[in-house]
Amino acid sequence: MDRTDIEDGLQVGALPQPTLSKIATINLQLFADPDKTEKATPRKRQKAREEGQVPVSREFISGLGFLFVAALFLFTGKTLLNALIDGTTATFEISDTDIRTFEDFLIYGFKPFTSAFMSVSILVLSAAFFSLIIGLLQTRFLFTLKPLKLDLNRLNPITGLKRMFSLRSLFELAKAIVKLLIVGFVGYSVLKGNFQKIMVTADSSLIDGALLVWSTFTELIIKCSIALLVVSIADYYFSRYEYEQSIKMTKQEVKEEFKEIEGNPEVKRRQRQIMMQYAMHRMMQEVPEASVVITNPTHFACALRYDPEKDFAPVLVAKGVDRVALRIIEIARENDVPIVRNPKLAREIYYTTELGDAIPEKLYKAVAEILAYVFTLREKRESLK
Repeated sequence: MDRTDIEDGLQVGALPQPTLSKIATINLQLFADPDKTEKATPRKRQKAREEGQVPVSREFISGLGFLFVAALFLFTGKTLLNALIDGTTATFEISDTDIRTFEDFLIYGFKPFTSAFMSVSILVLSAAFFSLIIGLLQTRFLFTLKPLKLDLNRLNPITGLKRMFSLRSLFELAKAIVKLLIVGFVGYSVLKGNFQKIMVTADSSLIDGALLVWSTFTELIIKCSIALLVVSIADYYFSRYEYEQSIKMTKQEVKEEFKEIEGNPEVKRRQRQIMMQYAMHRMMQEVPEASVVITNPTHFACALRYDPEKDFAPVLVAKGVDRVALRIIEIARENDVPIVRNPKLAREIYYTTELGDAIPEKLYKAVAEILAYVFTLREKRESLK
């Protein structure tokens, strides 16, 4: 097996095939495909994001939104309460002579509560804006219209029934029940702890009773919002876990993606073979122009070219081991290129010099002696002719 085969084997073999034992293993994840055992690649995550598939916890958005509203109530509640009390008082002070038409009823009935309506509107809009920001932060400001594309499968009643009675629907129902139980327990605890205060309001003035009720109501929403936040944080991490499971890939999908990005290993192997053959062919074309071939004698062969008018030092034009070395020697003999056996020097040149480079300075003396010997023989041959 040559180096190309080894590299190819590493590329393909790095992605193990799914085994029957893994496929047969019981998967304990709620919504994951048992065949999808590999983490999503960055490319898969990017594609999912482009399709609008991102981890989003609605419970987290609603939990933080409710906590935000509770905080606003805590700081602005008394102002809103005073506005409601003033409006109620003003309503009771309206006389029958002031209301003659339905328009008068609307004016005198709603005008005292204008300040309260404005406070509630600002509260609602602030909560909506806050929830929007939380949602955008969860999706990292993703905006796409792809999820809104028409999908006829969504209109299929059979598909709708499957969704209604699916494992996910049962899980969402169970989650809603758990949330209701937690919030209900917290609300019950608050109301039970303030029961005596609430009962006193029957004998209190309007303002004192309203303040007692408002105090209880504020405590109720603060504690319920904290309970919801705890539930929503758990749901947030679960939604991320569920998202990771949903975008997992099978080993075959990872292999296919790898082929798309890196190219088909078989095609790449063929390309490398062609490139190596081309490089080998070019190298062999340089051998006839060499000044000398230094051998090991059969395991290594290095062809050197030296032209005093062009080359500063001898240049390596071809090298090889085993079969390539034998081919270099064969071409050298066919073209009457001198062949010198010097195992140590042949190995030194092979390991220290790249094709097209001049030999290292430390080898100058040894190569110069060989070239001097070769040039002397060449001169003697020419003189005999």
